[in-house]
Amino acid sequence: MMKLVKIVVGIFLFVMLTVTTQIGGVILLISLLLNKLIPTAKRGKASQFALFIALYLFGTFILVPPIAKAFGRIPLPISKKGILIPNQTWTYLLNRHYVKPKLYRLVMKSTKQFTTDGQRQLRYLDANFPFVDGFPLLPHRSHDDGEKIDLAFLYTNKTTNSPWTKSVSFIGYGFCERPKTGEENMPALCRQRGYWQYSILENVIGLASTEKVEFDKEATKRFIKILSNHKDTKKIFI
Repeated sequence: MMKLVKIVVGIFLFVMLTVTTQIGGVILLISLLLNKLIPTAKRGKASQFALFIALYLFGTFILVPPIAKAFGRIPLPISKKGILIPNQTWTYLLNRHYVKPKLYRLVMKSTKQFTTDGQRQLRYLDANFPFVDGFPLLPHRSHDDGEKIDLAFLYTNKTTNSPWTKSVSFIGYGFCERPKTGEENMPALCRQRGYWQYSILENVIGLASTEKVEFDKEATKRFIKILSNHKDTKKIFI
């Protein structure tokens, strides 16, 4: 019975790691095989977990980038000191920050045009996995070809009126702008059409940050116009 439980748990972990990171399932199998080479007396859950983490980090930062390049994808910047930065650390730890070179050049060029004074940073959320067109990046429906990227809205600090330099939610998603007076209520319309899942994160995250930040419509509008003026931009989904 215990052997069956271990098999089921192993399959579950393999699937979950593959779905969330693309490479995690393979790394898990490799770590399990290598763990058998460790003397029985020194083998344990802690050592097995440490081996998996070490292999995963090695794969993520050393092996995956050059291999992804062969698949026609390159990683977005992961430094927090640049003009385009990851909104959350887990984005690149889960290998969800890869794009095709054309999109990379488009986003970087647009970002440089926007941040001419070097005083503001743009944040990206999910992009794509490093390998294979058609491999889904859940929960997204379209991030499977290296040509999609989520960019965060721009906000200002209500107290100082200066650019907000943090994520407005702990996962990056789920913080939404409410429809203004006279605007069509798209969240309500989506729910009426059966797309209830789009409001889940908003209900979990809430709108606590509204007390601290204000949507910078002028800055966001300016960046969208910069993006829309580039010939390589195919679609901007808001």
